[in-house]
Amino acid sequence: MNQQQVAFLRRLIETEPPFRPYSATAEYFLNAEGVGKVQGRRVVYTQRDFAAARHLLFSRGFEPSRQVEPVPRSRVQPGESEKWGSLRVSEGLVAVVPLGLKGVQIPTGSMLCMDVRQALALPYEVLVFCENLEPMLRLHDYQWLAGFLNGRPALVLFRGAPGYFRTDMANELLVQDSRPVLAFFDFDPKGLSMAASVPRREALCLPPLDGLEVAVKGQRRKDLYLRSVEASRPHLEAQPSEGDVGLAWGLMKRLEMGLDQEHFAHH
Repeated sequence: MNQQQVAFLRRLIETEPPFRPYSATAEYFLNAEGVGKVQGRRVVYTQRDFAAARHLLFSRGFEPSRQVEPVPRSRVQPGESEKWGSLRVSEGLVAVVPLGLKGVQIPTGSMLCMDVRQALALPYEVLVFCENLEPMLRLHDYQWLAGFLNGRPALVLFRGAPGYFRTDMANELLVQDSRPVLAFFDFDPKGLSMAASVPRREALCLPPLDGLEVAVKGQRRKDLYLRSVEASRPHLEAQPSEGDVGLAWGLMKRLEMGLDQEHFAHH
């Protein structure tokens, strides 16, 4: 049985409906297993059918009730795929890149995945909070970042994204830590607003503004500006105009364009 068929039988057992709309799955169990009886455009069910559904699941190696909470793939119910309703492999983990940490070296362009507590225990002096995964893996290309790191051992933390590393886990590390933070985000209104909200922010990591302006004009990403400017404007207007976020916001307003991290200058 596939996942849809298992879910259909479990719903029958849990809700015991007197009837269900006629569907391909209902038709399958009607014809193949004799579960239900057709009345017009619906299939009606009795206690005999609910018992048959329970027996079908047991006989095929499935539990009759669903797991209420997701579990690790190694603990899924017997007979089920490890991918059905289970936790992501990256659940509870953060993605990080160590820079200059004594005893912690990884190949260039790679990353580590670990528990928040393990990451917090690493001997870094500054945390780099990075919005996007690809730029985090290419940090060695952004030579201007050295001016923000100032030779300190650093841990680069991926902010997270839907579908793999959760943003709330990255935020947990950010909140539990006490070390200074460098904010490395897209040059767009949303990115600047998120950077302005980073706790213990020591600096906003952007290329020199004169070179950044050239790159922005070259890419002509007006969409990046328009996509989030209205939602982010009040927060950005409240930032000190002479601060790093305020200066970047002033440039962005003048250009009315943004730039993704992937196209930041390397030098």
